[in-house]
Amino acid sequence: MTLKKKIILLICTLLIIAISVVMIIGKGNLKKSTDDELTKIEQEKSMEAIEAYISGFKSESNYYTVEKQWQTKKIATPSKKYELTPEEMQGGKRFDPSQSEGYGKDVIRLEPKDELTFDVEIDQEGLYEFWLDYYILPETNLLAEVSMKINDEVLFNEMNSFNLSLDWQTETLDKGSKYDRYGDELSPKSNMVLEWKKEGVLDLNHFAYEPLKFKLNKGKNTIKLSVTEGYLLVGNIEIANTTSDTPTYAEYYSENKQDKTDTNKLITIEAENISKKNKQSIRPKYVRDPQITPYDYKNRILNVLDGYSFGDSGDRVQYNFEVEESGYYNITLKYAQDTNNGMPTFRRIEFDGKVPFKELELYMFSYSSSWKNELLKDNEGTPFSVYLEKGAHTLTLSINHSNVKDIYHELLTTLEAIDSVSKDVKKLTGGIVDKKREWRIERYIPEIKEYLIGISERIETQKKALQERYGMDDLPIISELEIAQKVIKEFIKNPEDLPHYMNKFIEDETSAYSRIKMILPMLVYNPMHLDKIYVHTEGEKIPKANARLFTSIVESTKAFTYSFFNPRYNQEDVVDDETIEVWVNQSRLYVELMQRMIDEEFTPNTGIKVNLSLLPDENKIILSNSANSTPDIALGVSHARPFELALRGIIEDLSKYDGFYELTEQFNPNTFVPFIYDEGVYAIPETQDVKLLFYRKDILSFLGETPPQTWEDVVGLVPMLQRYNMNFYTPLGSNNSFKGFDTTTPFIYQFGGRLFNEFGNQSVINKDGAYEAFDFMTSLFTVYNIPITTSEFFQNFRNGKSPVGIGDANTYIQLKYAAPELAGQWGVMPIPGVEDSKGVIERWDPTYGSTGIIFSDSKKKEESWELLKWWANADTQSNFSYNIQSILGNQFLYLTANIDGFKKSAWPSDSKGEILEQWNWIQTTGKVPGDYMVEREISNAWNKVVFDKENPRIAIDQAVKIIDRELERKLTEFGYMENGKLIKPYKVPTIENVEEWVRRNEKVQQE
Repeated sequence: MTLKKKIILLICTLLIIAISVVMIIGKGNLKKSTDDELTKIEQEKSMEAIEAYISGFKSESNYYTVEKQWQTKKIATPSKKYELTPEEMQGGKRFDPSQSEGYGKDVIRLEPKDELTFDVEIDQEGLYEFWLDYYILPETNLLAEVSMKINDEVLFNEMNSFNLSLDWQTETLDKGSKYDRYGDELSPKSNMVLEWKKEGVLDLNHFAYEPLKFKLNKGKNTIKLSVTEGYLLVGNIEIANTTSDTPTYAEYYSENKQDKTDTNKLITIEAENISKKNKQSIRPKYVRDPQITPYDYKNRILNVLDGYSFGDSGDRVQYNFEVEESGYYNITLKYAQDTNNGMPTFRRIEFDGKVPFKELELYMFSYSSSWKNELLKDNEGTPFSVYLEKGAHTLTLSINHSNVKDIYHELLTTLEAIDSVSKDVKKLTGGIVDKKREWRIERYIPEIKEYLIGISERIETQKKALQERYGMDDLPIISELEIAQKVIKEFIKNPEDLPHYMNKFIEDETSAYSRIKMILPMLVYNPMHLDKIYVHTEGEKIPKANARLFTSIVESTKAFTYSFFNPRYNQEDVVDDETIEVWVNQSRLYVELMQRMIDEEFTPNTGIKVNLSLLPDENKIILSNSANSTPDIALGVSHARPFELALRGIIEDLSKYDGFYELTEQFNPNTFVPFIYDEGVYAIPETQDVKLLFYRKDILSFLGETPPQTWEDVVGLVPMLQRYNMNFYTPLGSNNSFKGFDTTTPFIYQFGGRLFNEFGNQSVINKDGAYEAFDFMTSLFTVYNIPITTSEFFQNFRNGKSPVGIGDANTYIQLKYAAPELAGQWGVMPIPGVEDSKGVIERWDPTYGSTGIIFSDSKKKEESWELLKWWANADTQSNFSYNIQSILGNQFLYLTANIDGFKKSAWPSDSKGEILEQWNWIQTTGKVPGDYMVEREISNAWNKVVFDKENPRIAIDQAVKIIDRELERKLTEFGYMENGKLIKPYKVPTIENVEEWVRRNEKVQQE
């Protein structure tokens, strides 16, 4: 072959290789591009798949979901208005103009459980807002709550409950009543602003500032408003749509262009001086900082707006101020925001009831642990100028969550998706965790990987939305989402691991589910402490936000030195021979409020001076008795303590004092059973808890079931719940291994059992109804498979895992105020019981709470009794419940043991009837020396049967032997037995004989 041919062949070979390489690379690139496209398509499909798959109960009916459906269907928002007058409405009581509180027309008065119905003829189907003229009457301080139906339908869950706004003004006190005995400023009381208002029906969660919209059909529509709380007058109702026309700052400035003022002006608004607020609980507080005014190193002076009281949905405060000269003004707020782990907070800012421009609809205040002056400005740092005419103005700060509405609800949906996958996996595995067992999850749930990809993509979408919303990539909540997403991606790689690691997926506090759930409250809680608001001209010098280091050191030294001479800590200065000394086992705020009530009401009427002190630990009572330094009275003492003290002669028999029987008439007599020893009654109950059956209306409706009335109904309901991976909760199944009388005696008493014989020297828990009860309350867990441990009933009830169960007053408060998304979807009723031969369901349950006692060493016993009698009285207890709410908020509910006081108290009406009905079944255990062994051994026997699979009969018989030995030992110690025989009768108080001690007629008959 010639050289020329060789060169040509080589060139051809190289060309072929080059073409091949190009084709391979091109094919690879094409393949890569196709793969990316396919991945994107798969991701979108996965998002759609998980959306369709979710089987949760919550989001299907909330306003957010329903509104999105309306938007998809492009339902119109017509501009026509419809107005209805009281003459066109039915229900309530019609009042003429003379009784209309200034409305000038006929009005309708509505009370709890009243219904207002009216018809409206609509020309065009569409979405409409409802605007009400209303006047809230001062017959209760509770927020007015109303529910609504349209054509007998609840269109979305929020219609089950919405509040009507109410304004409050701080009471102005003269200098003499403004401070307590130590010179500390008292938290001011709040009074209702009695005025007519016209407002739209708002979302209880305030995810939008605008009113809710409701779909009305063309033609006749029937509207029904039901009052669940409060007393109000209703005037006209308008059905119309409003439009938002708030301009941008650029538009606002050009429209209001005026010459700037030449003179320097600085108007300082002290944030603690609130002109008007929409919650009683929004309050000022004291911060010891020399740069905050007013300031005093000796005494506590209210000087800032407490951000923890001004951080919830819908909170609003208003300030009044005067402008001497018309012109443009800048606004600076001195604030501190040190909560939510680095999260910023937002405020809506209005002048004279209107947001001047869009940038103030939700203004962001960054996280700052120290005080900071924030000049309101745009993203480029240019200050906003607000034009104000000469004269009076108002500045309003409020909170809504419209900026996180989408993120919040999409994360809720993500949680439901995780929960739905978890339910299906558990249905397949039966909840078995065996890491040696291999599961073929994808064979039985072929779409499992697609669902997990969908969940991961949802998390990614919301992570990006948060970054865009806050303009930050390093927020802790974003880190939590990234960790949760990482966990989900691990399961995408190998779905077969899900049964083995459900703790990482949903169950543990560090699971993907829990990390997302933890973010939600941080999105909707916006606390921000506020010291001052400056309204000032451009360039005006603002005082520094923080004090100099030297000044802080000097003031701290002065405060520390003064603490040695402060009369608050020098008991000799405050407790003399004419003053009753009282120890109170409550929080400082409670004690301050009690002291204020005593100083304002009790001391002026009786001339008896009282000094309250904190009792941080009840064991201090025993120690003080040993040192002969007991006070006169102790309040807030736990229910078991009075018997122990009475047994040793430390406290007084209260039944010998005048007015005792008149006072006890206000209580259920059975609440006194634990306080009786021998012939005396040694305590007055202050508070008492209650157990109720909580049930999810939506879930029971889905299952076609009704709330169980008896334990027989419960065991019939449990299999249906378990079929859907749900269960029933009873306090016996809490995560506390010790099962106290509060969890075991309800069963014993409902089955007709007793704990002791009539003399208290032997236990009878292994006989008749008591043993039957023990056998049943262990069978709930060994036979019917109710969960042996449940860490948090509230959360399980909220997410539907335990849609029926027994909870207490705290559960009620949590659901009402911490789970607004469930409004109207749950109810309460008395606990399940056992039906007797007459067909009566016996729902016996002990109620424990706090008590008040008088010490035997007191030299002021009669005066002490007068105080205790006044404090336990119905009117005082009712007033205290309202005062607590006025200072701390509606969620601080006080459950007084005084039945008459509770009926008049601030407790919400929606559960008052059920609580009073359950209190008809109070049965507490009479105290016997050594009874602690009964409580302990019943608990031990239960654990042996449930955990160790011991026979119930053997376990309870062994318990009785141990109990009887201890009862004999303690009765011998206190002189009731000798050599194994009773030498002095010990009468065990029970519900059958308690009235001998606490009712005058029985006492007279006995004598």
